[in-house]
Amino acid sequence: MPNQSLSNKIEQDRGALDDSRKAAHAPGMMSLRNVLVVSAMWLATSALALAGDSASGTITFKTGKCAVKYGWLVRGPDEMDPSKTVLRIYLSSVDVGAKIKACKTLSCADNALKDGAMVDFSDGHHLAYAVRLNGERLQYSGGTNGEAFTLTTNEPKHVAGKLHIDDTAADGAKADATFDLTLVNTFASVR
Repeated sequence: MPNQSLSNKIEQDRGALDDSRKAAHAPGMMSLRNVLVVSAMWLATSALALAGDSASGTITFKTGKCAVKYGWLVRGPDEMDPSKTVLRIYLSSVDVGAKIKACKTLSCADNALKDGAMVDFSDGHHLAYAVRLNGERLQYSGGTNGEAFTLTTNEPKHVAGKLHIDDTAADGAKADATFDLTLVNTFASVR
């Protein structure tokens, strides 16, 4: 008899297992599972979207124009006074982020930019900027000041806001961009 009671127990366990499988595939359980899966996917993509840097806008100089789609923020020595540091914002129509992140010097990061602008940001009175358009066929370098920036976030490793530079009256470049950038690289030297 002990074997028959064991057989009965096994049959009961199989029945309970079948019932739990059926319950897991019941319409109510499927919709709950679907809600949980969709919610988890939404949270994961939302976190990635929030973590990603963003930039948009336009840069023009003479006949050249660039639609800004990407942006990066780096820290490095001020080229005029290496004892000071500046934040440099890169705005580009193409993704050169991997090149900028791989660089060991500020000039290497500068050389990655072929279609866009780089603008220094600090508490200095003169902030350098350079525009390179059409694969560097059109170039312009100039200076601006802190008034070119309208920032909503100004932290050591995160800046967000708007940039407006208009040197067209002097046959120069114009840059209008919105950005939200976190620091991607810090350089100890210019070259």
